[in-house]
Amino acid sequence: MNYFIFILGSNWKLSLAELDYCLKNSRFKGRIIDYSATAAIVEFESLLEQKYFINELMEFQYLLGGVQKIGKAAGFIDYQSLRNAFPEKIGNFKRVKNEREKIRNILNSVVDDVFLNIKNKEYFFAVSLYPIFFDDKYYTDVLIKHFLPFLNKEIMSLLFEKGAKKALYYKYPEKYIAEGTLNPIFPHHVITYNLLTETRAEIIFSMTEEGIYIGRTFTTDDPNFKRKIDAERPHKDFKSSIPPKLALILLNFLNLFENRHEKKILDPFVGNGMIFLMAFLQDFDVYGADLDKQRVINTQKNIEWLSKELNQAPPKNLQEKLIVSDVKDLPNRFPPNYFDGIVSEPFMGPFYVEKPYYTEIKGLIHSQLNPLFHQIFESSRYLLKKGGRISITSPLIHALDGGALQPDLQRIAQETGFITLPLMDTERIINKSDKRLRFSDKNIFSLIDAKKDQIIMRKFHVFEKQ
Repeated sequence: MNYFIFILGSNWKLSLAELDYCLKNSRFKGRIIDYSATAAIVEFESLLEQKYFINELMEFQYLLGGVQKIGKAAGFIDYQSLRNAFPEKIGNFKRVKNEREKIRNILNSVVDDVFLNIKNKEYFFAVSLYPIFFDDKYYTDVLIKHFLPFLNKEIMSLLFEKGAKKALYYKYPEKYIAEGTLNPIFPHHVITYNLLTETRAEIIFSMTEEGIYIGRTFTTDDPNFKRKIDAERPHKDFKSSIPPKLALILLNFLNLFENRHEKKILDPFVGNGMIFLMAFLQDFDVYGADLDKQRVINTQKNIEWLSKELNQAPPKNLQEKLIVSDVKDLPNRFPPNYFDGIVSEPFMGPFYVEKPYYTEIKGLIHSQLNPLFHQIFESSRYLLKKGGRISITSPLIHALDGGALQPDLQRIAQETGFITLPLMDTERIINKSDKRLRFSDKNIFSLIDAKKDQIIMRKFHVFEKQ
């Protein structure tokens, strides 16, 4: 099979949007041909024509913020065959046996694809099941408790039949299997157990409405590195800091994929520098500003720390690229049309411990947030090149007495000479029958990232200067 399995982050819609955006606009051209809330199935235009396509996959993985792992598909079990082999209630034992034998035959081919030259070698593998949704009853009651043990047993048996000297599999905690709350192994497990080598592998079984795509993990995110940047940088503020993966997604929505070292981008609300740090890692020529002098100093120290961790020089003229400035004064600090992109998470409102009242939010938006965003767009119109983009977040604030309010960024953008760009073109993605997976609009102009019961939700937008 010439398909690739992309395991999505917890915010699957945002991850899917970023992935499609990159497949459409970067050099990694391709399309999403199938998806669920946990994975996307991708067909590249020409990736497999390259001799060292795994190196290309590793570069693509490094680029993405919303993808945990990438694997190459080696087999497929259609949905009905899976349900016949592993029904919720067994009625016809003979049919179940026959269908399971068909699945075993598919696994036989998959094992040959995943493990080459098996004879007289020792193997270790981990099976990771990715359902359509993790709370699906079929996943919790059938796939975890019956399909997973079947896969472990049959794959190990096939390895021995093909001459393996030894074969072991990763054993998930029985407690989670019994509870039906099992999570597949995380990227750091793939790294810890060295599952990207010839004789040690993670085998992914990714379910969609069409069936289960089977493949081997070829590359994975390094969450330990991102966690280190987030948690161990000298200066941080978790109350107001954007996570590394979301910073990467914002950067990718700028649509600046080629010659990034030549692309000047600005974060006008640099804070303690997470976006600046990730832009530095992605090789942008990055600048930052903040009205708070201490935060500018903190970002500089964080960059110096990261450079030391990477054993490389910090950006040239770092002190000149990190300035103390209000957003309204930035046009006095830089020439017109100087930047290729502006990317930021501005002030999102106070850190609420409890939900505020509707009237309080309305007053906040009227007196602070709308004027702030209007000034951002006014300054950006001066600073950005024609066709340059603003990739930005804004708050959606939930009220104690019901409802939610947000700044009207589309109106502000239109008034200041910007157009709103879609984050996702749903015509590039086949819609699904499950309502939870559907995209109702042709173009998705904003996406939300938030945890359950979060008071201030983060909305993602992209705008382009006309």
